[in-house]
Parts: sequence; structure tokens; C-alpha cells
Amino acid sequence: MRVLVIDDDQAVCEVFGEFLQEIGHEPVITHNAETALNALRAERPDAVLLDVCLPGMSGLDFLKHAAVRDLHVPVLVVSGRATESQAQECLRAGAFDFIGKPVALRRLQEALACFEPQPEDSGRQVAPPSERRRAPRAIVALPVRVREQNGAEWESTSINLSVSGIKVQANGPRHSGGTTTLSIALPDSDTRLDVPSVLVRADDDGYAFDFEDRDDERLRQIGELVRRAAGAPTVDVEPHVRILHRIGEAISATLDVDEVLRIALDALTHVTGHEISSLHLLSPDGSTLHLRGDRGLRPRLREINAALPIGQGLIGRVAATGKTLHWAHVSESADLLPAARAAVTQEGIHAFVCVPISSRGRILGALSLGRRTREAFAEGEIALVEAVANQIGLALQNAQLYSATRRQLQDLKSAEAQLIEGEKLSTVGKLAAGLAHETRNRLTAILGQAELLLMGSDDPVKSRERLHIIVQETSRAAQMLQNLLRYTSRTETERRACRLQDQIQWVLELKGHQLHRDGVKVVTELEDARPVLADEGQIQQVLLNLVQNAQQAMAAHKGERVITVRLSETGGPDVRLEVLDSGPGIHPNVLPRIFEAFTTTKAPGEGTGLGLWVSYAIVEQHQGTLRATNRPEGGAAFTVELPAAT
Repeated sequence: MRVLVIDDDQAVCEVFGEFLQEIGHEPVITHNAETALNALRAERPDAVLLDVCLPGMSGLDFLKHAAVRDLHVPVLVVSGRATESQAQECLRAGAFDFIGKPVALRRLQEALACFEPQPEDSGRQVAPPSERRRAPRAIVALPVRVREQNGAEWESTSINLSVSGIKVQANGPRHSGGTTTLSIALPDSDTRLDVPSVLVRADDDGYAFDFEDRDDERLRQIGELVRRAAGAPTVDVEPHVRILHRIGEAISATLDVDEVLRIALDALTHVTGHEISSLHLLSPDGSTLHLRGDRGLRPRLREINAALPIGQGLIGRVAATGKTLHWAHVSESADLLPAARAAVTQEGIHAFVCVPISSRGRILGALSLGRRTREAFAEGEIALVEAVANQIGLALQNAQLYSATRRQLQDLKSAEAQLIEGEKLSTVGKLAAGLAHETRNRLTAILGQAELLLMGSDDPVKSRERLHIIVQETSRAAQMLQNLLRYTSRTETERRACRLQDQIQWVLELKGHQLHRDGVKVVTELEDARPVLADEGQIQQVLLNLVQNAQQAMAAHKGERVITVRLSETGGPDVRLEVLDSGPGIHPNVLPRIFEAFTTTKAPGEGTGLGLWVSYAIVEQHQGTLRATNRPEGGAAFTVELPAAT
């Protein structure tokens, strides 16, 4: 056969070309649909291997092209990227079959065997692929003897059976795609039906045959057998389970509701063979259904279904009652809205099913499927649609929970930020109270020296000394106020490389007068540590909280009062900062919850219990750690570790 290969991948073309030559065919290689059309017009091939994703014109557009349709060339679509909905569209556009990549070359050979010319069978009738797929199919195991055209015979067992064909297990040898006689043993009888058939598909699961003479009496007996078997509880659940598994994977992988809806509608099309589908979700006020997804709806039908009142029409009734409804001839339903009835009749839609989408007993919307054949939806198909609707309901619930959780998280972050800012204002109040006392002392010194200068003698040396003291005290007061303003003026969070040495010196300078007044000695052990990536204002707030905590812990301590601030490298990616005191330490009952909100050992009215909680939150936001321990020699130790700036 002359086989036209259309694939933009050079390596794939080389493999297909070599293989086709190996099995006796003549390959014609092209890399885009436009070149393939020229080759098609020049000489008609016997078969076409077509990729869907091509540069320029797509494989689907190639299938729909008038030149391709007029020549009636059998096309086998081989693709690794097309979705199930695209595969169905390829089949509806006239493709013989669809094979996903990677494709086994044996599978390709068996598919091509169906296209090989059989002169003696030119009068046979083969149903189009779409017709075979829609034919009612029963899962039934019957003994089948296969007699091939070359005389070979082998025994097998049927996998499924319809009035148009049969699929048998692949336990026989390889064989050609010519006319084959199938001897089918009827159940509970010694009768065997010899049915002329032709191979239409071969895969790892088995061989699919199409019956030749549709008017034969033998096929009427098979039709009766299919109808009886269809009423049995045996159902082919594999495709259904596969679809539910796929939708379940989508739900676990994404919280994008639109993505889940798309996957669900595409997957359903593969099994139920419907031409149209729509998915409506309930509005927040519960009065209207809004179209959120559809397949195959033409503009007029989409316009009618864009917004539907709850309780009215077929879909509105399902959403109101929560009960599944289905019809073999939907146009005959009394609940159909007039505008929808006209569109449905014009579209030629017959079978229709609509199921509610719900979660935890609450209706969220409705899922509807329709097809143009007069074949009603089977119970297994309806059960599948209901299961898919349940999966969609779960996805919607997950998305709503995720959105609610995100809102709550934002609220918590906002509340945390307000608490941090509130604790900062509390710290400012304490600093201002201390600075007020110290500033009054400075002003007293300044005022006193000025008055003495006015009252004193004309000794220039003494006057100069007094003026020098006035300048010195004024500078000290101004520096204290400047430090306080520097701390309170920073409101925006901005992380950048900063030296902890500078922040420690600034905090100790700001607190120096209060520490000196309380008789606290400050010892610093500062290594030349790497900078950290941090917000200076927030790090200053942490240091102030830790130093003030140490100061207050030693307020009633009768022994030596020492605060040691130590900065060092950890030998890893972090920089370590320690604030140690010589006070009484942390009570064992309080230590496990020292960083919890509102935990305090101070007297009522002396603290908010938020200082250490805020410090812990700030350090955690900086991807660092804050720990508290009791020192063996007495006193408490607070250790901060922050990632060094890279």
C-alpha cells in the first residue's frame, strides 16, 4: 500500500518510514498538512497516518478539508498530545481510528491491515466507526471459533457483543484483515451461528470484528441475545472507573474549578458518546443557574442556556428537586421551555439526561448530556454521569473551602500585623516614658547651666565651660529623641541586607540611659558576622523586646544585674544572636508556653503578654528561629538565628 505519513517530528517519520518499508508498504513522508494536501492531490494514497498537532494547519483541519473528504482515504490518527475530546472529534470528522503515542509498531501493522484491499470482498458493508461505537454492546463471554481466509482456525472467547460486531480475546495467532467467518456458540444451546465478518481493529486486549450482512437472520438472533444480556447486571465498568479516576486525579492536583469541569466533560464524551453537554452552577443567591461549561452547544442553544431560572425547565427542575431526569425523546417533555424546545428540535437532539451536582446535601448545579441518536442513555451511563457530578461537587466544595481558608488566612495575617503594630506602640510608650524622665534631666541641666551663666561672673573660662555643658546636654537630648523618632517612623516592611551589629548598637544606645538608671551592666560580644536579609525596623523591635524583657526580669533581682548581647556565626547558613541576663530565669511551668500570646509573669497592668509572641512571629516571618532556655549559672537566654544574606 502507498501510505502517506504526516508528522512534524523527523525522528518519528524515520521510524514510521523504515517500518512501513519493512512490512512491504510504500511510505510518503510529509511534515505538515499543506505539503500532504499537495501529495494527496498528486496521487491518492491507500492510507494516511496523521498527527493532530502540526505546524500551520492542524491534523483536525486536514481531516475536515474537502479534498480529504472527497477522496475517502482511510485516515489513522496517531497523536501523543490530543485530548479525548479531540480524539472523538477526529472520529466524527471521518478518521478510521485514533491511537495514542507511544504506539507499538505491531499495533500499527494490525491497524493498517484493515486497509489492505480485498477484491473478493468489495460488496461487503462496513458500518462507520461512529455507528459501531454507538451500537448497544453487551458484556458476554461466548465460545467463538475463528476461521480465517487462509484456512487457519483458532478458538477464542468473546469480550463484548453488539448487533454490528464482536470483540474476542487475542489468544489466536496473528492474521490478516480479510474476511473471516466467526462461529459463535449461543448460550444454553448447541446452536452455532456462522457469521461472515471483517477485522476492523486489533490491540493488546483482543480483536474487533464487524459483521458484514446487517439484514441476515443470524444477526437478528444476535440482536436478541444482546438485548437479553444488556438487562443482566454485568457491566463493563473499566471505562467508568478510568474516568472517575482521572477526574479524581484532577481534583487532587488542582483547585481550579474550570480545569476540573473541562476534564470531566472531555472524559464523559469518551464513554457516553454524547454530542452536547452543559454544566450549570447555582448563583450565590440560589435563584439562577449559570452556564459554566459546555461541549457542542451551538450559539443559539448556548444563548438559551446561559442563565436559567431555578425550578423552571428541565435543568431548573433537576436543580430544584435534586433528582435525576432522563428522556429518550426530550422534545416530548412537558417541562421543556418553549425556546429550548425549538432549539432542541432544530438541533435534532433526542436522548437527554440531567443530574444534580451536590455536596453535603446542598445543590450546587446540574450536569446535562444530550445526543442526536434515538438510543436512550443506559442505566450504567446515567450512573456514571451521577458519579461524575458527585466528583464535580467535591471539587466545588474543595475550591470553596480553599477560598474560605485563604480569606481566613488573610484575616489572620492582618490581625497579626495589627498586633505587631500594637505591641510596637506599647514599646514606644515605654520608651517615651523613660525618655521623658531622661529628657527632663537633660533639660534641668541645660536650664541650670544657662541660669548660672546669667547669674555668674564675667570669667570667660567658666562661661565657656557652662556653654560647653549646655551644648553637650542639648545634643544628648536631641539624639535620644531622634532615636525614638527613627524607631516609630518606620511603617513599611522592607527587607534588605543589614548588619546586626549596627542594630544592636542602636538598641543599646536607645535603652542605655534606662539600663544605666536601673543599675544594669551591658556586655557585648560581637563577632564580625555576615549581614542578614531582614527588615531593620522589625529586627529592632525584636531586640528591644528581648532587652526590655531582660531588664524587667532583673528589676527585683538583688544580685548583679548583667545583660550580655552576643553575636556569632553558627558555622552554617544562619547568624546567631543571643540576649542573656543574670536574673532569676524562667519558671519551668511558663517556659513551654513562653512564646504564646498573652503569656506574662508581670503584675497586672505592667505588660500585655504579647512582646515575646510578636518577636517569635517576626523571626518566623524572616525564616528564622527564636528559642528560650534557662542558663545553668542562673538567668535566661534568648537565642535568635536568622538566615545570612546571600
